[in-house]
Amino acid sequence: MYRPTGPANLPHDVWTLIAGRTAAQSVRDLCSLRMSCTAACNAGDEDFVYRCVNIPIWDQRWWSVSPMHHPGRNFLARCRQSGHVEVLFRYTVSDLFLGGCRFAGMETMHVVAAQGHSAAQYIVAMMLMLRDDAESKNKGLQTFRWLEVAGALTKCKLVFRGVVQGTWRHLRRVPRLNEENQVCSSHACPTRGNMGAIYRHQRYGRGWDVNDGDGGAGHIPCVHCRADYELILFVHLFD
Repeated sequence: MYRPTGPANLPHDVWTLIAGRTAAQSVRDLCSLRMSCTAACNAGDEDFVYRCVNIPIWDQRWWSVSPMHHPGRNFLARCRQSGHVEVLFRYTVSDLFLGGCRFAGMETMHVVAAQGHSAAQYIVAMMLMLRDDAESKNKGLQTFRWLEVAGALTKCKLVFRGVVQGTWRHLRRVPRLNEENQVCSSHACPTRGNMGAIYRHQRYGRGWDVNDGDGGAGHIPCVHCRADYELILFVHLFD
């Protein structure tokens, strides 16, 4: 018996892959594809497809959607439900610093970081090192050291600063430094406690407050002091 072999009769898995690749290129093209036939419409609603959607975190048009613009809000909510990494990151930053559930926000940030999102890994490291207990500080220090070796610190700060300064003007939970709760606890360290002075010199002397590859504390041999310097940079990202 003859069976049609047109595109509409492709297996669902094939349609899902097509929709995913389309979503990674253009949301507009994804919408057009979903309107082309029932098979494409069904495949385009899979979580896999929404996780593939290309949403540039730098493009504020995506993140400044009016609450009255229901299609845009619903689309972002569906991306979040699917586990879209960038959308999860954005919402989680809101939970941590704008007024959502901070505990849930930190848990989700760990999940996003585990998926290889470097800015999420950076935030997890900073928030852990701001805690009082040695175990959290050591965990945060390990992640900080890994990002430092990878040369990813500047990029992480730029991504995070673009988020917190892009659309939000009234952050409710700005992290604060406790000068007595430093990562470097060695009284034998000659640079312990001097990171604030180095930051002020670098910022006002060079005018660049997020770069980790030029100046800053990169020349300091103590990794704990370099972590304290990075915490200063992190807190000032909210300025």
